[in-house]
Amino acid sequence: MSRNVDIKRMTLIALMGALIFVLTALVRIPVPATNGYVHLGDAAITFTAYAFGPWVAAVAGGIGTAMADMLGYPQWAPFSLLIHGAQGLAMGWIVRKRLNTLTVVLSVVIGAGVVVAGYFAAGTFLVGVAAAGLELLPNTLQALSGGLIGVPLYLAVRRAYPPLGTYSNRIE
Repeated sequence: MSRNVDIKRMTLIALMGALIFVLTALVRIPVPATNGYVHLGDAAITFTAYAFGPWVAAVAGGIGTAMADMLGYPQWAPFSLLIHGAQGLAMGWIVRKRLNTLTVVLSVVIGAGVVVAGYFAAGTFLVGVAAAGLELLPNTLQALSGGLIGVPLYLAVRRAYPPLGTYSNRIE
């Protein structure tokens, strides 16, 4: 029985998932009103979506943030898995064929929308609509700043290491 295993993709998922975990778990800015936190994991999810495509970003983003939530916020882990996985998938899918100003702006805005809407729904379920409403601004700032950091980071790394553009199979 032979199985076709994509070792490169599995390695990218593991490495980027670890990076997302570190930036989510170690760089936490508390939000006192809800006992939540804002993190830099979204920047790594953006970078991953642009550099390695939607599926690597979806799996690495979901797993990395869910694992970080297991350190103090385990009730959020299943939601983070789905929300940040969807964020990475959406962002990577939007820029998969062409990376230009329109697709970059669209991917950042839609990725932020996925995060904000997802955590509002999850927060409503876990802590109630009032507390979830208090998270709208911090979640928006987190997701948008993730794009504002992740996009230039990707462009700088791609400029320094041009083969990076070949990993996502993008047609430019």
